[in-house]
Amino acid sequence: MGLIVGVASLTVALTRSTAVGRLRRAGALAPRIGGGLLLLVGAYVAYYGWYEIRVQRDPAVTDPLIDTAGAAQRVLADALDSVGPTILAPLLAVLLLSAWAIRRKRARTEDRSTDASGHRG
Repeated sequence: MGLIVGVASLTVALTRSTAVGRLRRAGALAPRIGGGLLLLVGAYVAYYGWYEIRVQRDPAVTDPLIDTAGAAQRVLADALDSVGPTILAPLLAVLLLSAWAIRRKRARTEDRSTDASGHRG
């Protein structure tokens, strides 16, 4: 679950700076998609909480949805473990540097579009 939230957060952070123009053109569609994703994630978190309550009452409880999500998480964790930190650390650095460069370029573009009187051109 932490991996899903982490990836979603990074995606939102990078998408905000790089695809803002495309999202603006999408108009009302982008907030609805984001709301739908938040609804799905929130529903899963609530369902997982309900599962945890059931496990507290009976440790033998199983759930196919939670088991499937756990299996997917194990596959991802194993894949990341097999890649190792020597590959992941540079990839993360590239992602962070890219986000920083995009943000800086965007700030420069906004500065150029503002004239001396402080109004946008």
